[in-house]
Amino acid sequence: MDASNALLKRLCSHVTGISDDRVTSHFQLAVNLLNEGWSGAAAKDHNVVADKIRRRLVREKRLEDAARFSGLMNKLMKSEVPRNKASILSFFLALSQDNTSLSSTRILTLSTAQSPVHENGLTNGHQTEEAFPIPKLFHNVDACLSPSSTAPPGPRVPPGVNSLPSLNVQSARHGGSEMTSGSNRVARLAAMYKGAATANPDSPFAELQQQSPAERLQFPQNIHKQTSKSTKEELIEVTEKVLIREVLFIFQGIEGKIIKMDVNKDGFRLDPKVRLSLSQKELIMKLTEVGWLYNQVKNFCEWGGRGTGSERTADRTAAGLVNQSLVMALREELNEYCRLIAVLEAQIQEGGDTPMGEPMGGLTLRRLVLWTLEPRTHLKALALLTHAAREVYGGACVSAIYQHMHHGDPGHRTVVRHVLNMACTPLYVMLTQWLLDGTLEDPHHEFFIASDHTVSDDKLWQDKYSIRWCMLPSFISKSQAQKVLASGKSLNFLRNVCHFRAPIAGRDAIKSALQQTTVESLFTQDENSQLDNLVSLTFRETSRHVLEEILTRHKLMDHLRALRRYLLLGQGDFIHYLMQVLTPELGGPATYLYPHNLSSLLETAVAASNAQYEEPDILERLDVRLLEISPGDLGWDVFSLDYHVDGPIGTVLTADCMRQYLMLFNALWKDKRMEMILSDIWKEQAATSKLCRDLPELGVVLHGVQLLTTEMVHLVHQMQYYMTFEVLECSWHGLMTNLKSAQSLDDVIAAHNEFLKRIVAGALLDSKSKQVRTHLRTFYNLIQNLRGLQERLSLAVSAEVNARKNAEAEIKAKTDAGDFGTTAEQQDLEKRRRKEFLTKVVPKLKSDLRINTQTYQDMVQSFLLMLSQHDDQNLHLLCTRLDFNEYYHRRDHRLNQRLTYHHKRKSMGTSFCQ
Repeated sequence: MDASNALLKRLCSHVTGISDDRVTSHFQLAVNLLNEGWSGAAAKDHNVVADKIRRRLVREKRLEDAARFSGLMNKLMKSEVPRNKASILSFFLALSQDNTSLSSTRILTLSTAQSPVHENGLTNGHQTEEAFPIPKLFHNVDACLSPSSTAPPGPRVPPGVNSLPSLNVQSARHGGSEMTSGSNRVARLAAMYKGAATANPDSPFAELQQQSPAERLQFPQNIHKQTSKSTKEELIEVTEKVLIREVLFIFQGIEGKIIKMDVNKDGFRLDPKVRLSLSQKELIMKLTEVGWLYNQVKNFCEWGGRGTGSERTADRTAAGLVNQSLVMALREELNEYCRLIAVLEAQIQEGGDTPMGEPMGGLTLRRLVLWTLEPRTHLKALALLTHAAREVYGGACVSAIYQHMHHGDPGHRTVVRHVLNMACTPLYVMLTQWLLDGTLEDPHHEFFIASDHTVSDDKLWQDKYSIRWCMLPSFISKSQAQKVLASGKSLNFLRNVCHFRAPIAGRDAIKSALQQTTVESLFTQDENSQLDNLVSLTFRETSRHVLEEILTRHKLMDHLRALRRYLLLGQGDFIHYLMQVLTPELGGPATYLYPHNLSSLLETAVAASNAQYEEPDILERLDVRLLEISPGDLGWDVFSLDYHVDGPIGTVLTADCMRQYLMLFNALWKDKRMEMILSDIWKEQAATSKLCRDLPELGVVLHGVQLLTTEMVHLVHQMQYYMTFEVLECSWHGLMTNLKSAQSLDDVIAAHNEFLKRIVAGALLDSKSKQVRTHLRTFYNLIQNLRGLQERLSLAVSAEVNARKNAEAEIKAKTDAGDFGTTAEQQDLEKRRRKEFLTKVVPKLKSDLRINTQTYQDMVQSFLLMLSQHDDQNLHLLCTRLDFNEYYHRRDHRLNQRLTYHHKRKSMGTSFCQ
């Protein structure tokens, strides 16, 4: 081994022309080259190196040499003498590289660990990465591997070199054989240099032979100057230490003298006046990526984390608390990065200022690449986060950052987790304050709960607080957001609307659950359920307290029952008596009505019915109301009952709900009035039928009026039955069931709104039943016409009966007086009067009856057809009950399919298309 080292040192001294201790550095480079090879990890496998040699021969179209190399490679693999076969092949491959300028430097990529190299032996451990100049010595690798003492036919050699001796790979491992092998190697290299210099005096080898040993030490720089003579301007030589300092400036976002900012391309560029090899340029441009990433993160921090270009603002607080926290997290990461820069600055001081290509003991470009592997990954993750958060703020910002949590790299997730933890801190503080106290401090509108301070407390629950969906973080579900909204809203409702000052019962449990949560629990719900438990507990406790307050203390159920009894006409005796006492007042023009008179009549009706036993608070809220008066309106058209609501119950019984109650009251009040009109008609018919016993000519008219009245009574009764039992009672039962199972005030409001929706639709007051309701109003007009017909009939019968009685009484009186009972003239007058009655009055009554009957039946027929085609199944049953004897069924065959499966499918399909 000592003989091999001596031969290698002699070879280095011969090649460089240095004979003193300065050749030690070249000897170490040669040791590294022989031990590790030129291509780093790839050179450790002799098959990889052999394949590179073979591909190069094929690329140069030297197929015969490639075949010969394969044979020599097989012999080399069978030999047990060489131990580092891959290093040997790499060494010869490096020597054969085409480098006519002798100025390029091949950088040997080795492992990061550095082991010392001793002069008394070659080491097989990891070597220090250095640069070594390799001249163009061989053009044919076959000459290096040939076992013969002569070169194979047709080798390609430098001019002036006729033949190159080959290396005997079968040399012995120890003793004189190894010494002979080393001597042959030195002799071959010396002959090669000498032959090349003799054959070509202008070659670099000839110039090298003429230089002194001191000049030969600067071999790489001399070659650089030689090759740059053809250019107009001589390139500037720089040391590696200068390049490293430039790179460290770039790491800090500072432009250097060699590496400059390229604004057009958003990157860096190298000064073309500086001489750099291709590998050095690649290393420098790779290192500048770290500086570019640093600039991206730093610029984001300088502008407060929000806005780009013209949208940027110097006011960093305008970006919001979340973006400010994000900037703080990024600055912490940049501070760690700056500590690394300080460490690298200290590493520069360890090495001397050596020329390019010469070894140095401190920091090198390749070592700098290794130093910055982890910081580059770190900065890349931060740059991605800044890009995602550039145009958003608040909850949308943390949502954009949270998307990077789903990354396959654990290191990337760790960086995102740390940044997201600090960015979510303001939202976590807002969330805890909202859940615990119901306070909302969000000056920059970053939280997903929004507050409208212009809304009064009576509309607090519906309008004051809402969810700002654009700021809802993606790691919080919509159901959780609804619970968070309801929890804080419940606390404000208790404090501002119910004026409840005592702490809620579950506040201690909420505090305990809050202490167990952290900021990370916001975005790590897949790992723990702390946040969900906190939200659920707060929602449950606050909602339970609100329900107890509004149902028990403020008696919401009593108010709902009062509305059911009075505005929905559930208190029958009160409604009947009220209608009786109001008839004289409401029968006149609406302009003659006075609210105080109506209020007095209302109190009379309350005192005369079971309504007098209601609680005083309920009766105080019950009042009369006059609707807007139009020309020609009667009192019946503008009268309405009213129920005043305020305080917490106004949250459930909103103004919109009360308008729907008034609309329902007017519809039910009109139905009730039609029933009263038909009842009066029936009473008049009973009296008229007794008078008509002496007027057989009016029997047909009276019978027709009675039949029409009966049909109308049937229709009104069926409509009232439908409204009372199938709509009101069923809907009321559903409301009570839903209220018993309600878990929050929102559930109560939703149940009450659903109740109103069902009865409005059942009363044919919704948009889908507009045409049906129009027909129903036509029926009411026909009932009014029937009452007019009945009044004319009663007047005609009364007048005719009275006239006949008066004539008979006069005849009887004259007869009793002993005179003739009548005269011819009086008989003629009586006959003309009766004839006029039979020819004018009776036909007119029959004609009006016929018109009313036909109009009514046509309207009923179309009304039944609408009911049969309606989506509501209860209206189908109503249609069946109205046509119980199938009278209209026989008149219109379209009513045959009203309850068949085919008709239902057709109706459902039509409604779906609409």
